[in-house]
Amino acid sequence: MNNLFGFEYVERALLNADGTPSNFRQVFGNDGVNMACPKGTYHIVKTSDVSRLGQAFIDKGYDVNTFEHRSGEKIGITISFGEQPTKVGDCKYTLIITIPNNGGGKGYLSIKQLRLICTNGMMSNKTMHKDNYIKIPHTIDYNESLKMMEKSINGFTSLMEQVEATDTMLDAQELTHSEAMFNLNKWFFEEEFPKSQIGDLTLDAFREALALDPKSIKCIERYNELKEAFNKELGYNKELGLNLSMYTVYASVTNYLSRRIEKSGSKASETIQFERSSTKLDYFEEFVK
Repeated sequence: MNNLFGFEYVERALLNADGTPSNFRQVFGNDGVNMACPKGTYHIVKTSDVSRLGQAFIDKGYDVNTFEHRSGEKIGITISFGEQPTKVGDCKYTLIITIPNNGGGKGYLSIKQLRLICTNGMMSNKTMHKDNYIKIPHTIDYNESLKMMEKSINGFTSLMEQVEATDTMLDAQELTHSEAMFNLNKWFFEEEFPKSQIGDLTLDAFREALALDPKSIKCIERYNELKEAFNKELGYNKELGLNLSMYTVYASVTNYLSRRIEKSGSKASETIQFERSSTKLDYFEEFVK
């Protein structure tokens, strides 16, 4: 069976100064890059093991892709689960299984929801279900892969239900235009405004500057991108028959973050970039409690 990743880790023991074996070793990842020096007791999850899990999904007819970060510090697979209608518009879902090989060796599930009307989406790995985590065994055969696949799908279903419930709850919180702008501005100030530029600036002072002297804000071009995303979402609301709500603000933010990732030029895989950006959505948690 071909390895979907195209590389495997190579491990080499590290010696003490007197030549005796130490409790550490070097681990070389993709292209022979030294990616970690873990203790001897730390288990590196082989790419071939994750590849078998991916192959189990492929054999069931799913579209599977792989990703790796920093020469293998993180590896994972993405599985496309197709489209389905939701209250806020048709969405496409992708299950993501990530394996950090620089930590505890425990894989975790994420879900990416792509809203088709605006072709932007965002990842989430927050769930109340223990199925969000999967432990990769030290050895894995095809039957174990099938069992893990079934568990992954169960965890994915839990995540998908939670994501859709969040959309529905946000959509139910209707806002006036001024309320929507307040939340949009507050999110930008708390999550996106470069910390090096804030200084003594407060949220109220930021809002005042937006109204009276927007050119005084160094990151105004970035803010204008967010405002453009908001205006697009107002148009999508008309197409879909949706009211202005907290979901409109949320969708504007995910639209903005998606576009930022597209233009970033980062060498990190798109999946890793989305994972990083998803932390900026914590602002909306208080609205779905």
